[in-house]
Amino acid sequence: MLEKLKTLYGEKMMASGSAQKHEALWFQTDEGETFGVLKEAVTEREKQLLLALFQPFSESQPSQLTPREKEWHQYFFANAPLENPENIQLVQGHFFKMKHSLEERQAIKEAVSGFFEHPIIVWYDQHEALIIHENPSPYLPKKELEQLSDALTSDFLSTPVFFSGQLHLVNASLQEKIRFEKQMFQHILVNSERGKVTSFCQCLPSFLLAAPDKIKASLLSDAIRDALSDQETSLTIRTYMRCNLNASLTAKRLFIHRNSLQYRIDKFIERTAIDIRQFEEAAAVYFILHFLKLL
Repeated sequence: MLEKLKTLYGEKMMASGSAQKHEALWFQTDEGETFGVLKEAVTEREKQLLLALFQPFSESQPSQLTPREKEWHQYFFANAPLENPENIQLVQGHFFKMKHSLEERQAIKEAVSGFFEHPIIVWYDQHEALIIHENPSPYLPKKELEQLSDALTSDFLSTPVFFSGQLHLVNASLQEKIRFEKQMFQHILVNSERGKVTSFCQCLPSFLLAAPDKIKASLLSDAIRDALSDQETSLTIRTYMRCNLNASLTAKRLFIHRNSLQYRIDKFIERTAIDIRQFEEAAAVYFILHFLKLL
């Protein structure tokens, strides 16, 4: 689609970071790619068509961003290398959307700070953003995200929608994985009830049914792929599922003490940020095992 637009608009079409950015209309694809077209080159009819095909996009004002937020912003929207002076190893993204005014953004950030230490917020458009949680230890459970959602609803009289992504290594494939999760978030906004706090694991089964061609092994978290590549861990998880998440029965089948089983499960949760003791998250791991051909 973008290649066809480039053919149509030529030099009038530009990427994020252009010096002429204030003279253009900006849009974003479902995959998270951002592009602009000079206003002078777009008729009113073309503008309405572009708005029907893509999401409108507006950058945050530089003065509103912390230095670290600027680095992440440039990484996502200008394809700039991600600076990592503190050698961050893992990140988890939490998408959210809620109606608000630009004047309320600082207050929203302060509310988010009560749940995330030093939150990094990247705004995709006027109402949609991504919270980057660097080195999440511990990761933020769904219950606390629900509390954050309730706090935002109470303070701003607007119901937010949250989606928690996977735990990712900071490497060359990170941007592609985050863009894939943004597609899942858009799927939630279209198909789920508003106000629901959802995770990658909860969304995976329905997304597999809706768009099976968009999922590939490389888009799954490196953390879970690494954990499941360990034979002992993989055997433990498979047996746990076949025993219907019954810890006592699983320990007997594996000929280990229940405490040893609990240790393995806790380590898996710590490594992947997936609480396999919960049915929906266990179901997602079952799909992933099938997808990786480990069952």
